Amino acid sequence: MPDLDVALLDIDGTLLDSAYHHALAWARAFAEVGRPVPVWELHRHIGMGGERLIEEVAGAEVAERLGDRLQDAWKSAYDAVIDQTRLLPGAAALLDGLGRAGLEVVLASSSIPEHAEHALGLLDAERRTDAWTTAEDAESAKPDPELLEAALERVRGQRAFMIGDATWDVAAAARLDVPTVGLLTGGYAEAELRDAGAVAVYRDPADLLTHLGEALATAGARRL
Repeated sequence: MPDLDVALLDIDGTLLDSAYHHALAWARAFAEVGRPVPVWELHRHIGMGGERLIEEVAGAEVAERLGDRLQDAWKSAYDAVIDQTRLLPGAAALLDGLGRAGLEVVLASSSIPEHAEHALGLLDAERRTDAWTTAEDAESAKPDPELLEAALERVRGQRAFMIGDATWDVAAAARLDVPTVGLLTGGYAEAELRDAGAVAVYRDPADLLTHLGEALATAGARRL
């Protein structure tokens, strides 16, 4: 078994089928304040924190002037559809498989606490994981690595690898020299994830679980 001791996992888009729900919620928020943004463009920024997303897609002036309204509108829009989100195939089983492989399992989520609770409940995280984070555990969102640092502080191990669905997950982990295994479940292409630095890419959590030994070997080799 490769010398890895921690699995860091994103939740939204990685374990929970919610990336497009978030994109639509942001689209409705921008439309509500009179600054419509195409859904495809918003999708390219899902995985960032809300404040950073707003500035990236609409500029600093809009972020300063309308940021709070946009965040509130996004929350309301996502609250209306959160019960429609479901675990991706193999999500819970993947957590079990990582635990059986001897890894500490940490959910490095940037969701606000009340949104994280939905996914944590579906995953039975109290039983299946060693720790988790929410947006309250870091001031800076991905691709800043602060959230991953906070997650690692909650477990004993330090030889980690990341599992994520967005280029922002890969970028954040790379800043800590943590290799990332990418999943296609967030809507990013395999080439995009690999170009960002992902060491391997699989279809979904079920596919990764089927190839877990291979993935751990690849990620472990990149840590040498």
